Amino acid sequence: MSEADSVQRFFPLIKSNTERLILASTLDAALDLGIVPRGTTQSAFISLCFSRGFNDYLKEVVTDE
Repeated sequence: MSEADSVQRFFPLIKSNTERLILASTLDAALDLGIVPRGTTQSAFISLCFSRGFNDYLKEVVTDE
């Protein structure tokens, strides 16, 4: 099962490409900053977001310029 299939199967609330792109870019930024462990999949990240709260990740990724 591909990552996209896994996301759709286990998290059907994420339907639009825009939502998937936002999740993917946030995950990439979180990986680059070391906020989440390397190798974290989108599905695992979504699970973490549900437990921690997506906004907490956004606060750590977004910087004031």
